[in-house]
Amino acid sequence: MTCNSSWTAPTITDFKNFFVRDFNYAPADDASNLDYVIDADITRSINEGVLNFNPNLGFNTQADATNAFMYLAAFNLVANIQNSTKGLSSQSKFPISSNSVGGVSVSYQIPDKYRTQPILSQYTQNGYGMKYLSLVMPFIIGRVTTATGTTTYT
Repeated sequence: MTCNSSWTAPTITDFKNFFVRDFNYAPADDASNLDYVIDADITRSINEGVLNFNPNLGFNTQADATNAFMYLAAFNLVANIQNSTKGLSSQSKFPISSNSVGGVSVSYQIPDKYRTQPILSQYTQNGYGMKYLSLVMPFIIGRVTTATGTTTYT
């Protein structure tokens, strides 16, 4: 069985239950406290995720599609909060490929399968995006379908 178009995006409560330990959610009695992740942040992240998610990639179940989507929504949440904390100073940066301080050097190489794909490369910006990629990559590369038939007309 593959997931079909009857898939629906998770709710705010679903998101909070899935990422119990990952984010500091605003207390119920102070739900608009911007020192925490508020429901509006999650709603925005889910809505943005819906624009970039295809539940018909070949997931075995609705739950598999939802699990992958959760990481896409979390990726959006982190990216949005990082951008909002910088405000007008927000800049788009690629992940570090090399950095040195004194005698210490750090280098990261983004695999070509992500780096050369404009859509996929954006998800390398944080761990949630990388987890999302790990869940959807098997469905978006190497998809082969065979068709029976012949190469000549008889």
